[in-house]
Amino acid sequence: MVKELLLARHGEAVSPNIEAVDADRNLTAAGRQQVDRLGNLLAINRQKCQLMVYSPALRCRLTAEILGKYLEPESRLAVPFIYRADRDELLFVINGFPAEVNQVLLVGHNPAISMIAAYLTGEDHLMFSPGMMARLQFRDLSWDMLSKNSGTLEEILQ
Repeated sequence: MVKELLLARHGEAVSPNIEAVDADRNLTAAGRQQVDRLGNLLAINRQKCQLMVYSPALRCRLTAEILGKYLEPESRLAVPFIYRADRDELLFVINGFPAEVNQVLLVGHNPAISMIAAYLTGEDHLMFSPGMMARLQFRDLSWDMLSKNSGTLEEILQ
């Protein structure tokens, strides 16, 4: 059995502001277009998604909402742990995905989203731009067995 993990960085967000709460940063108009274009590409490719997990930060929630219109996941879940997570914390989230689920989209933040993609695939020079997604595959492994170099980078979408 093949497990497929889509790792997405949220679309372009408004610049940080010392007077505003970081988690409340919105997507820019360009960021919404990026994510909409990405969602359309996923629909054209007939990408499947059973479970969508995302950071509760506004920019990730909106990214997940837009992508969800195209992917129509069976389940959606905001995971507070993803916000400000490091690579190992994202791995902990991924290792906890339900065994019966085979296609998952995780929407998160840099640098952790780039770091977990590189860690799982052994691709040293991955750096996600806003609105970028990687599709990883894991053959004959359950989610709880995923670790360093256990997956294959199938494609990068942007």
